[in-house]
Amino acid sequence: MRKLRPNSDQSLDLLLDTLCNMFGGIILISCLLALLTSHKTAPAGAPTELSETQGRLLAERIDAAKSELAGLQKLSEKKKDSGQDKLQTLVQERNELQATQDRLRKEQSAQMNADSGTSEDPAGDITELRSEVKALDQRHADAKARKEAADKKARDLAAQIQSLRNKITAEDEKHVEHVRFPKERAITKSPLNVLLKYGAIYPMQDASGEHFSGITRVMKDNEEFEAIPKKSEGIPISDTAAARRLLASYKRWGGYVSLYVYPDSFEAFRAFKALIIEAGLDYGFDVYPEHFIITFSPKGTSPAPL
Repeated sequence: MRKLRPNSDQSLDLLLDTLCNMFGGIILISCLLALLTSHKTAPAGAPTELSETQGRLLAERIDAAKSELAGLQKLSEKKKDSGQDKLQTLVQERNELQATQDRLRKEQSAQMNADSGTSEDPAGDITELRSEVKALDQRHADAKARKEAADKKARDLAAQIQSLRNKITAEDEKHVEHVRFPKERAITKSPLNVLLKYGAIYPMQDASGEHFSGITRVMKDNEEFEAIPKKSEGIPISDTAAARRLLASYKRWGGYVSLYVYPDSFEAFRAFKALIIEAGLDYGFDVYPEHFIITFSPKGTSPAPL
């Protein structure tokens, strides 16, 4: 709030009072002089015009002094009114500043109450934070459970893949024959040719010495012919009685068993080889591609006995 400056206003008021007093004294002296002059007896022989002139001058001075005194009084009143207006303005400004100060204090108090109201329930805030932490823990637990389930599924899939690989390896082993190749002996016996295809036995001659009906012979020049096994018309490897009768006739004929093995009949080869050894016969074998057609001729060669 601005401070009033009373020194300047008081000095001006003091000056106006001094001037008023001074002119008032002059007027009073003039009045006294006029009274004294009017009661004196004019000296003998004094001219009358001079007295009249002095009276007029004195009257004019008195009128001028009165006019100046009236002007000074008006100026004094105007100054007082102006000072009063300034004082009222200052009072109004003070009141406005006071109102502003009160309003700011109320706003500050309201803000403090609002701040205190937001934190007046710390227990509720802690409870809310605990709920959020609990929710986050639950989400973490769910994510961990999903990861464990995914890891278990991955392990199961890996086990299934390994199992399938083992089955494939075992299946491949069925089509692979691991044998020793000793030094072949000289052929001193006649070969008894047998084809192993489609998992069955296809002998060129059956137990009675006739052409086996399960083989198609495609004749060519110079007594050559192609031997083509007929699917589902061979001797099943599970028919061990028929296989033994065939081998018994081969035993009587005194030859050795010459085997022509296709890739789809390695299991049949193992089983038939065991029956050959059981019958006491020698054998030799050779492996041919799946779609290879074997040609027989009088000048051809057969797998030598092992």
